[in-house]
Amino acid sequence: MSNAPVLVLQMQRMGDLVLSYPLLARLGGLFPGRPVWVVGEERFFKPLMELSPTATYFDYAGAPVAPGIRFHMVLNLSHRPEAAALAGKAESDELLGPYLDASGALRIRGDYQLYRASLTHNNRLNRFHWADLNALDAVPLGRMQHTVWPKPRSIDPARAGRGARIGLFLGASEPAKHPDAAFWATLTRALLAEGHKPVLLGGEAEMPLGREVASTLGIHPLNLCGRFNVGELARFLAGLDLLITPDTGPMHVAVWSGTPVLNLSLGPVHAWETGPFAPGHHVLRAGLDCVGCWHCTRPPLDCREALGPGKAARVALGILAGRAPAADRAAGCELLRSDRDHLGRYALHSLFGADVARDALSAFWQLFFTELFGSGNEKAATAAFRAVAEASPATAEDLKTACRLLVAGTAGALKTGGRTLKENAGWWRESAPDARPLSGYLQMLVQNADGVPAQAFRALELIMAALV
Repeated sequence: MSNAPVLVLQMQRMGDLVLSYPLLARLGGLFPGRPVWVVGEERFFKPLMELSPTATYFDYAGAPVAPGIRFHMVLNLSHRPEAAALAGKAESDELLGPYLDASGALRIRGDYQLYRASLTHNNRLNRFHWADLNALDAVPLGRMQHTVWPKPRSIDPARAGRGARIGLFLGASEPAKHPDAAFWATLTRALLAEGHKPVLLGGEAEMPLGREVASTLGIHPLNLCGRFNVGELARFLAGLDLLITPDTGPMHVAVWSGTPVLNLSLGPVHAWETGPFAPGHHVLRAGLDCVGCWHCTRPPLDCREALGPGKAARVALGILAGRAPAADRAAGCELLRSDRDHLGRYALHSLFGADVARDALSAFWQLFFTELFGSGNEKAATAAFRAVAEASPATAEDLKTACRLLVAGTAGALKTGGRTLKENAGWWRESAPDARPLSGYLQMLVQNADGVPAQAFRALELIMAALV
């Protein structure tokens, strides 16, 4: 079938759906005229269809996977088992992402999709955004930079200093990912004191928090939690001058709508993975070594304590006024601005509070995997390691030692069929933290194959060549 459709399986929540929009836009440019079909949950995709790039949506119950229907490509972006089952049943010229093979075993196809699977509890040094990982196996890296991103709207100068319409989205998928009522009340007071117009936003789950904040303030009309359905909320967000929000689905809707966003990144989230994905938005997070974790091991949430409402207010007022606040006025925090690198991938530029050594180490691993997967410049990882050494000689030496031990331990295991990597699920944790991006990927790579893939030996050769 010369015009066979591309099938995308995206059966996750609202935020994951919106983070697949860049992929849909890229597929439209890569395969002009070829239909793009998306299988998702109707309760999420239907209210947002007016925002979506061109695609035909199907609810999971009516998924168009049947004998005789052949697809040009199937991309499974979901980790749900029913999505893997669908991907395994679909007939296609190319299959990417998790799928069930003929024996019922779960497999993953695609270098970047497999890399993403290796990030579970192992993502601290990751620099690939979910929106890019959705696309990198299907869209050539050279075409990534051609994506047209929604630009954040300029704030009306008449409202920048007074009268700006500011949304405060209170909740998130987990309590640890959003500030508490006292934080929101203090931030709201600070914005009101400057003459701005903040409103409290959220769905049904946020209604108790909204009532608590409104009661603390004594200003109940500001509380709009539970007032809108998904479609109404999307339209309301599009009329704001600024949205202040934790990592949420509505944050991604606002970004796609062109609403300027200040993301309060706290709890077990990583801004490099799920931050506001279009250029020109801001992320405020604690300046702690543990930020970007998968699961907090430092209760009661050090990152929440570091990110106080006064700091958030100063940053928000600076954004509205078109300036960044001075570093000394938000001590203990890092402020970042979203952008794209020269290859079109997501990037965060630190405006203050950067951890230079960690940034250099994270950049090294990004370039290492880009080179390993055959889409980067040769010797780019070597140059990146030199940047680590310049930023922190001690970090560079620790990385060298950790990787040498990893290579020595892995080489023997691979020569005996990789049994240790297959049977010991926690093998990757035996490496030092700086080397775990590689140990996690190697374990996932071997577990995903029946034998020992040549890519594993290639990774070991590349890491030794890079650390010079």
